[in-house]
Amino acid sequence: MKNITITSIILFLLININYTFSQTKNNTIESPLEYIHHRNEAISLVKNEKWQESIEILKNLTTQYQNDADLFYLLGLSYYETGQFTNAIMVLKKTLESGGTILTDIPTGSAPSNDIMIKIAKAYAEDGDKENALLWLQKGFASRYDEKPFLKGDAAFKDFIEDENFLALFGNDNQANITREETWVKDISYLENRINELHYSPYHAISKTELSKAILNLKTKIASLNDEQIIVELMKIVGSLGNGHNLIIPTSPNKDALKKLPVQFYQFSDGIFIVDAEIGFEKWIGYEVESIENTNAEEALQKTNAINARDNDMQTLWLGPYYLGLPDVLKGLGIVENANQVAITLKDRSGKSQKIIMNPVSWNFSDFPKMPKLKDKEQPLFLSKTEDPYWHKLIPENNSIYVQFNIVTQKETQTLKDFNIELRSQISKNKVHHLILDLRHNHGGNGSILPPMLKTIINFEIMNPDGNVFVLMGRETFSAAQNLLTDITKYTDAILVGEPSGSKPNHIGEAGWFKLPYSGLMGLISTQFHQTSKAEDNRNWIAPHIPVNALSTDYFNGNDKALNTIMEVIKSDKN
Repeated sequence: MKNITITSIILFLLININYTFSQTKNNTIESPLEYIHHRNEAISLVKNEKWQESIEILKNLTTQYQNDADLFYLLGLSYYETGQFTNAIMVLKKTLESGGTILTDIPTGSAPSNDIMIKIAKAYAEDGDKENALLWLQKGFASRYDEKPFLKGDAAFKDFIEDENFLALFGNDNQANITREETWVKDISYLENRINELHYSPYHAISKTELSKAILNLKTKIASLNDEQIIVELMKIVGSLGNGHNLIIPTSPNKDALKKLPVQFYQFSDGIFIVDAEIGFEKWIGYEVESIENTNAEEALQKTNAINARDNDMQTLWLGPYYLGLPDVLKGLGIVENANQVAITLKDRSGKSQKIIMNPVSWNFSDFPKMPKLKDKEQPLFLSKTEDPYWHKLIPENNSIYVQFNIVTQKETQTLKDFNIELRSQISKNKVHHLILDLRHNHGGNGSILPPMLKTIINFEIMNPDGNVFVLMGRETFSAAQNLLTDITKYTDAILVGEPSGSKPNHIGEAGWFKLPYSGLMGLISTQFHQTSKAEDNRNWIAPHIPVNALSTDYFNGNDKALNTIMEVIKSDKN
């Protein structure tokens, strides 16, 4: 028995050794110094879209060393961009065999494996191979490719536009004389398929049985509902998925898009107030909302959770007021009876209440609303440039620099990397002692470009051991901004000031698009799990070290209590 065991172990080891060697290639690098020089040269050529020049260098590099998927990826893109589609297919498949790549800032390219699958599908299409093009489209979609609606009109598939199999991938068919009820049934079925196709974990907040029941129930009620009511019911279904990147864009349908009230609500710690208004309704700015018809404001806010697929309760404060501004949503939640006339009871600063009637207006959704600028006062620093993705200002009297980071994107005039190079230069030149990073308006964006900002924060703390990093945060600190906040807390001793964050340290995120084939209704479904913190981190948010609530009186008086609190801490340190 002992001999059998030893023999089995030896056989097991031999099999695994052979398997290990089969996973790596026999590579011979002639000169390591020349290799790294040419590797850097090839990446530079690709980034400057000099595709033809990069091909010979990349071919030589991948011949010498075959374990670097990044190089196969760049070679595949270069072949594709020069019209060598057969070669592009072969090399991009090799990239996938090695597990793909995470390269960023590559023109015309996108690193996730599902994006590479779609690039292969495009290459097959350009090469006239419809069967394999459709096969690789299906593979990409099954791997949660997130830009599906925008592929239908892609130039690579121009010859497929009337192909039944191609159209079926997008939920379309050539059925003639289709009724309104039939179109909505097909749209609802397509949404169900897209949820299962896209969502990282569709049944973590609702069971498969419950979701199927809700979808079937809606299909049976179509004839008794108008289009706006169906949209609200679909918003409830998406809301039941239970994490913050799931939503429907209410102005996206081909017809009967949802309208909104002519005012913007905001939840402060002392109540819900009107903070912005359309022309003709400006006089109501500054009024507190006591009730919407017969439902008090706080109860109405909590009811929006039925359609607000949130990561935590801070998203109720952030997005709940937005949903309160949609009359059809109010009707669908049982708050109002008539979506065309909404009765709201308002209270002024003296405590006097009055009931007014508001009628909805048409609009186009562009983004979830931010805290607006003040109408009749000088803007406090944190509201002065909210439209600018990132900017900084020296505060010499406190030996500080204020950095506002409003969206994780690249400006055309200055990349985030270049901004951080400038920022580090200003910090060094002016001997800055305290760095204040404001993430209160940041809903996220392209998380792959965050490293330069994180490096700046870490570098500042290392180079200024007697100084402080402060981070202003709150309900709108979400998605990629949440990831940055989580990393800052992992790698630095930053002092956090404000409200709890709008998401979790570990959360289901990203955003895969869907477009319903007949109504045109568009929305997003969560596609990836972000484990930015340790595996055991189950916090609902990151809490501030210095809590500062948002008061309406501070906002309307142009007072930034959170930033003022930081200045007080800095002054106390001086003493």
